[in-house]
Amino acid sequence: MNWSEMSGVRTTIGIGASASLLALAAGVSPALATGASRPASEHVPASVHKVEVLFQGTGQATARWKRGAKAAQLVELFNKLKREPRDTVHCDVAGGPQTTVTFKGAKHTWVATQSACTNVVVTRDGKGQPTLLPSKKWEAAISHDIGR
Repeated sequence: MNWSEMSGVRTTIGIGASASLLALAAGVSPALATGASRPASEHVPASVHKVEVLFQGTGQATARWKRGAKAAQLVELFNKLKREPRDTVHCDVAGGPQTTVTFKGAKHTWVATQSACTNVVVTRDGKGQPTLLPSKKWEAAISHDIGR
């Protein structure tokens, strides 16, 4: 189940294949529409071994700490996410379910937040980083980790 299905909102602009189709219609390269790879400086180090997955929905919150192999899997999936294309349009819905994934390293903390109408919004030590496109594997992993 993806975020638009969980919230009851259908979001097509800026996510996956829908973005590619919109880009083609607008005369933009689909490669640009599906996002660019990220430099290593934007990656969470493989040494991070503590990850929190927090789901906040209407009237409920579920948090799970992940360590070891599960934490390593989330780091790997996060590092494979591509940058969101410039000028991506998001739906204008406030509130709704949101998942926050926090990666705690020895020197830095990364926070990745995703809701029905956003891609993966990232901060490192409280400073904004490029927004990322969620992958099906990423969404499946974080949904599984919160019991969804």
